[in-house]
Amino acid sequence: MSRRGKTQPLGQGISQLIGRLDRKAGGAYTQARVGILWQELAGPMVTGHTTGAHLRDGTLVIYVDGPTWATELTAMSETYRKRINSDLGKNAVRNIRFTISRKVAEEYRLKKTELEDEEFYLQDVVDSVPLTESERAQVEASTECIPDGQLREAAVRATVADLEWKKGLTARKVREAGREGS
Repeated sequence: MSRRGKTQPLGQGISQLIGRLDRKAGGAYTQARVGILWQELAGPMVTGHTTGAHLRDGTLVIYVDGPTWATELTAMSETYRKRINSDLGKNAVRNIRFTISRKVAEEYRLKKTELEDEEFYLQDVVDSVPLTESERAQVEASTECIPDGQLREAAVRATVADLEWKKGLTARKVREAGREGS
């Protein structure tokens, strides 16, 4: 059984098919597209303070972590609404509501605490200062009692690396003290 009649461009046919499937799925495709567009438009700074982008009867509901963000984003909501509808190609979002959520606030606080903890525990990056010949000779002399040559060489490398790092740390502290005293 073949279908006769007018032909249409492939893009138009796909758009119509997606529209029919979206209606049958209760708007799930539009809901997903709106969520993705919100993430893209808002950017990482804003989305770090928000969660969820649920389209309910034309209202895009987004949960925020505090009243300041709710106020700021509400002031920009018309711009977001127009851009989302423009990118969707239809007027699916009639308004945007930003709702304060304790859960979002707690998630943001935990994430911030984790980042601060990670930053605190990161290894202190210091430019090493090479040992002098006499310092290196002292390290090698202190490892002469190790009978295994490979083990002795590993001990020398580890000790040299540690001492060079400590010298770098000391040099940095001296520089910082000099800047504070100026």
